[in-house]
Amino acid sequence: MAAIFAVLTLLVGIGVILTGIGMLGTLLGIRGELAGFSSTSLGLIMSGYFLGFVGGTFVIPQRVRQVGHVRMFAALASLASIVILLHGLFVLPWLWFILRLLAGFCVVGLYIVIESWLNEQTDNTDRGHVFSAYMTTTLMGLGLGQALLLVGDVETLQLFALGSVLLSLGLIPVAMTRVKEPLITEAQRLGLKKLYAISPLGVVACVFSGLGAGAFWGLGPVFAANMGLSTSAIAGFMGLTIFGGVVMMWPVGKLSDRYERRLVLLWVCGATSLMALVAYGLMGIRADTLLLGGFLYGSFAFSIYSLAAAHTNDHVEPEQMLEVSSSLQLLWGGGAILGPIITGVLMQSINTEAFMLFLLIAALVPMVFALWRVQVSDAIDLEDQADYVPQFATSPVALEMHPEQDPDEADADHTPDHPQPPPTQA
Repeated sequence: MAAIFAVLTLLVGIGVILTGIGMLGTLLGIRGELAGFSSTSLGLIMSGYFLGFVGGTFVIPQRVRQVGHVRMFAALASLASIVILLHGLFVLPWLWFILRLLAGFCVVGLYIVIESWLNEQTDNTDRGHVFSAYMTTTLMGLGLGQALLLVGDVETLQLFALGSVLLSLGLIPVAMTRVKEPLITEAQRLGLKKLYAISPLGVVACVFSGLGAGAFWGLGPVFAANMGLSTSAIAGFMGLTIFGGVVMMWPVGKLSDRYERRLVLLWVCGATSLMALVAYGLMGIRADTLLLGGFLYGSFAFSIYSLAAAHTNDHVEPEQMLEVSSSLQLLWGGGAILGPIITGVLMQSINTEAFMLFLLIAALVPMVFALWRVQVSDAIDLEDQADYVPQFATSPVALEMHPEQDPDEADADHTPDHPQPPPTQA
């Protein structure tokens, strides 16, 4: 607890900011639907967020080194606050795409600054606690943001202004922190071919996890609105889906530490597909039964990325973990960019229900691939598996807090002085 208390101001700051960010994502889907935007247009708009998010991972670290953590954090929070207000002032599809791109760029920058600060305050003995507390804060902030949709009118500037206020409010505890500013290093990434050689299943699961996550975050509110849910029910659908992920992420992790991780990943992907099918069936009963369907789906879907990353890390040395996991996050981001676009086209060309079927397929593909990998490759011994750590795709800097990662090794040259054996395919 002492370690978490030491970084409490940082956790509070990012939690408040993500509450506003979480509300905005859902609010835009509802407002865009009311404004008559097509599902295809909304899919493209929402993909802009993930495009900016991925792009920011390449640009932000260098800028932070040039101007410092506090200045960069203040600039990004202020820009994000402005961007939120502009969404409400000008309801135009082309402008919203640009604004979503800027929002994604700002948010990943805020993640990078916060995570580097958290890492500075965390020693090896407390890494697991701080990492888990941060991931919980991230998901809880995004989930609580859904409830704020109930305090204002979605057709006015009111909620956009509230989101802007939260961004500014979250800046205060972070800007006042006394935590020493750490050095941010560039995130090294592996090429796709080499990464696939290390873990084919990890690559495939991360990409399809991103596809499903991008579709959910981008078009989940649009889907719920098209199904006839009220604003409060839409907030409930999004919030319960996120809450389901929070509840089950740790139990799933415990199972993956006790049993072969590939099999756990296989069954979790299968359960995610099944829950998406259950949610699809619940749509035919009553619209509001989607809230139950969302909870069941989220209970398993939010664990796929964590399992894929943990499974891949089982096959690398600790000093390679940052490089490998950073590459996996990039693959997740690529999938998240495509998810809303593909889903938007399907919803417009087929029907609204195609949204849930897309989520089903996005989990079914890695399940089938995992089943094939289990048949054609050997499992590693359970004692050789690294401990599972719940993860949410934020920024590569978060990985430095991973309990399996030694910060001294993270800063070291990864080039080996002697030949290494080829990676084991999993």
